[in-house]
Amino acid sequence: MQSLPIDGLFYIGLGTIFIVTTLLGFGIKRWTKQGMMGFYTLLATSLGLFFWLLLWFQEATRASFMGTIPWVFNSFFGTVLYLIFIGISYLILRRKRRHT
Repeated sequence: MQSLPIDGLFYIGLGTIFIVTTLLGFGIKRWTKQGMMGFYTLLATSLGLFFWLLLWFQEATRASFMGTIPWVFNSFFGTVLYLIFIGISYLILRRKRRHT
């Protein structure tokens, strides 16, 4: 049985964080009827999980003897993807519903 490489698990974890926190943020928005409350919930939850994922990735790469350059590249690219996710989430959740 072939297992996934550590960087593959990192991106799977990143995608899982995106999905779970998006569902949580939109659920809070629907429940409270306030888009920014949903965004703040999404931001706080995803930020905590993202830092936990980075710590896990650092320990896992240290145990598997991954080089420094691949670790830096994957961490940088993961951070860029996270910032894009936060930006898109902000733009979507801050929209106010227009009633005509």
